[in-house]
Amino acid sequence: MSLKIKFILVVILMIAARTSVNAQRIALATNLIEDVVILTPNIGVDLVLSDRQSLSFDTSIAPYKISDTFYNKCLTFRAGYKYWFSQAFYAHYIGVDAIASSSDVLIRNTTFRDEYIGLGLGYGYSFIISKRLNLVPHVGVGLAYGKSYDGYDHMGDSGIGVQAQATTGIKPVITRLGVTIQYVLR
Repeated sequence: MSLKIKFILVVILMIAARTSVNAQRIALATNLIEDVVILTPNIGVDLVLSDRQSLSFDTSIAPYKISDTFYNKCLTFRAGYKYWFSQAFYAHYIGVDAIASSSDVLIRNTTFRDEYIGLGLGYGYSFIISKRLNLVPHVGVGLAYGKSYDGYDHMGDSGIGVQAQATTGIKPVITRLGVTIQYVLR
């Protein structure tokens, strides 16, 4: 086993040991807006670090074609730190999110493509539904650096596909938006 892999394993074990000692709860989550509205399955995990701090990690993927005139292919990873004003998984929080995303969306004959990484600030509120179930509306905005191909026209006026120029740079993005159902494991 290489030194790099050993180092990564040691770091993961140290984080897991710290989490298991200090964490009171771990929760699984899914964003209903992504699941239902934009048809992008997703899963996340939230780890409590202390009474008022938690880490969240989530991913969403949509590798499918819905019809000849619509598809949504995307892969997104998000990691976040949340500071809770009361206690973890209860009431208001603010947070910092890091995001990496790649998407390719076709609507009729026009494709929109992005690849970016970003950082943003977020806010949410956790409504307790039952002992283990929470409903968490949240929003986050920030800045991202990446490349966009907006408006690739598959069938231009001549009937031949016309590709838009790629634009690279920093732009404002929504880093987190939705209503999450959160199941608290412990």
